[in-house]
Amino acid sequence: MSRMFKMVSLLLALCMLCGIPFVSAGAEEVIDADLTCTITLGNWPPDTAPQAEKDLFENYKAIMAKQYPNVTLVPDYYSYTLSNYVPMAKGGTAPSIFQPPFTDPQLLISQHLVGDVTDALEQFGVLDQFSPSYVEMLADENGRIYGLPRDGYVLGMHINIELFREAGLVDSDGLPIYPKTLQELAEYGQIIREKTGKAGLVFPASEAYGGWLFTNIAWNFGCVGENALEYQDEDGRWVCNFTSPECIAAMEYMRDLRWKYDILNADATTTDWAGAHSLLGTGEAAMNFAADDSVDQPTANKGLPVEDFALIPFPAGDAGRYALAGGTCYMFSPDITADQATALMAYLKILGKLPFLDDSIIAGMRADYAAKRDRGAPVIPAISAWNDAEYNAAKQAIVDEFSNVDMRLYADFFDSISEGTITLKSEEPVFAQQLYRELTAVVQRVITKEGADVEKALRKAEESFQEYLDDEINDY
Repeated sequence: MSRMFKMVSLLLALCMLCGIPFVSAGAEEVIDADLTCTITLGNWPPDTAPQAEKDLFENYKAIMAKQYPNVTLVPDYYSYTLSNYVPMAKGGTAPSIFQPPFTDPQLLISQHLVGDVTDALEQFGVLDQFSPSYVEMLADENGRIYGLPRDGYVLGMHINIELFREAGLVDSDGLPIYPKTLQELAEYGQIIREKTGKAGLVFPASEAYGGWLFTNIAWNFGCVGENALEYQDEDGRWVCNFTSPECIAAMEYMRDLRWKYDILNADATTTDWAGAHSLLGTGEAAMNFAADDSVDQPTANKGLPVEDFALIPFPAGDAGRYALAGGTCYMFSPDITADQATALMAYLKILGKLPFLDDSIIAGMRADYAAKRDRGAPVIPAISAWNDAEYNAAKQAIVDEFSNVDMRLYADFFDSISEGTITLKSEEPVFAQQLYRELTAVVQRVITKEGADVEKALRKAEESFQEYLDDEINDY
């Protein structure tokens, strides 16, 4: 095996692990010799990254140098946090491109702390292909776009079909009769508990996990819009709103899951994300709030056969059906020029983040899905940020080639997204992790103390989080 072939194989393997298509620098031609600018790459690997990862980005840089010889790239690893980015953006020292979580785009956009790349996307011919669900998260009220998704997920529910089968909750085809509403979740979970002795629902209520999942439940109870868990008032001040009737009803529902229906895992207050997947995968729980990006956890990692696993939409509440769309995105410094925006889109095209295809991108996709199948993880479609028919068809053809599942166990989840029967919502806009911690404490109290006063506990959390907001952002 030649040294070059070994290097290409190593880089391709790294791409598979990172979800980044490998692009060969072989015979790239000049695309635009007139474009002249400098862009700072805040997504560059740190010095401590594996050499293969650094080589991969050097390869991207070399391709960019060939295609756009007068664009200067300045590698600059930057670890984003909201608190360190705000002064950089205001002071003009932010990198041209950086990677915030989906918790922050709307705040950054509303505060004019990020750059507009709408015209550059249109120049590359992909603006009309941008998925409406991502436009909602990454655009302002006028539809101007300020970011692109790097990776993402949509929260739904994982199902252990074997426990549904034991509880008699399958149809004549052996497919699970799954809960379509939060009320049905409680009722079906109770049947599973009575028939199997196992938890109907595993709920990780440790650290910030409980509050994170509770927010999605609260949205379905109506904690959106004017009843949002946090909002800006007419003076621009951020306000915490945990004591709305909708939020109180959502928390009372959490209390009922424990004390009325008794469907939760016994160790909920110490169960984390990994533990929840483990309980479902090993048959100790029948349902788990989880996303499409973690279907390998209960299956390949914990041994649940793919034929006994399903992914369903997040159950609806009385106020509708909402699901968290999370992940990480690319955003851009507020002072980028039109030329810099063009150069940044060219760079992201090389990284495989725009809906373009070549042989190496196809090869990377095939290798990724082959690896999933070989280790027993469900091979299912990825939720695309693009509506480009050719691009999505190419990805779907590869999924079909390596498919190892009955897609009837996933179809409703993906159809709810593509058909718009579920509203995708990004995380709470400011200091979401602190918000989750406050709400986790309330969840823990109501599922461990039968007579807990829900409104009193939420008011205490509201006061605490409001003080945090005042200290961290309202004093700016």
